[in-house]
Amino acid sequence: MTERLNDAAEFEAQLDGVTAIPTFVRASAGALTITRRDGHVERTLRIENIAEVTRTGDRVTIVPIRGAPMTLRGDRAEELDATVAAACCAVPELTRALHSLGSSRVGSDATAQREFFAPLLDARRRAEESVGRPDIVAAFDADRLQRAFESYFEALAERSADERPAARRAFAALVEDASSAMTSAIEDVRRTGPAAAQPAAGARVTAWRAWSGSLLTLFGAADRCWTYLERNELIGRRSSGR
Repeated sequence: MTERLNDAAEFEAQLDGVTAIPTFVRASAGALTITRRDGHVERTLRIENIAEVTRTGDRVTIVPIRGAPMTLRGDRAEELDATVAAACCAVPELTRALHSLGSSRVGSDATAQREFFAPLLDARRRAEESVGRPDIVAAFDADRLQRAFESYFEALAERSADERPAARRAFAALVEDASSAMTSAIEDVRRTGPAAAQPAAGARVTAWRAWSGSLLTLFGAADRCWTYLERNELIGRRSSGR
C-alpha cells in the first residue's frame, strides 16, 4: 500500500442506516463522497475531517472528527479500507512552511540558504520516491536530520565566529537560541515516527497525523531559525580576529 492517492477510486458498497439501495463510494485525495445509483449524494466528508478508519471483515468504519461514525459494507472492503487510509495518510505540503526559501536577504549568498535547508528538502525528496509507511517515515530519519544540522552549525561557527572565547560563547548562545525550537521539533519527529511507520490497530490515521504534524512543526521551526540567523547577521559573518 502506498501512502498516496493521486486519482479518485470508486467502490460499490452499502451504507449502514440507509435503505438497501446500492451506494457508490468515491475516494480521492480531498474527499470521500457517497452517492446512490440515481446520483443523489448521501454524504460528503473531507479527508482532513476523518479521524480514523478501521475494517472488520466486509465492513469499513469511518470515524469523522465530528459526528457519528459511518459503516460501509461491500465485497471490496479491504481495498476500500486501504484506499481511504492512504488518502488520510498523505505527506503534507511541507515546503509551504518554508516562507523564506528563495527570498533570502543575504542576496548573493543564496548558496548558504540552500545549504541550510538541504537536509529537509532531501528528506522530502526521498519521501516522494518511497512507497509504504515505513520507507516514507524513514526518509525523515530524526538522527540523520539532527546530525546534518549539528554539522551545519559547527561549520557555521568555524567559519564565522570570532576566535576570542567570549565571542565564541556569545555566538554559540545565539545559535542555540535560534535552533532550540528546531531541535525540539526533531525530537517530536523521532518520538512519533515509530507509531506512524508501524501503527497499532485502529490508530493508522491518528499515528500518521501526529507524525506528519511534527514534520510541519519542524519545517516551520527551520524557517524561523533561518530568519533569526539572517536577521542577526550570523550567516556569512567573518571573524574580526582573523
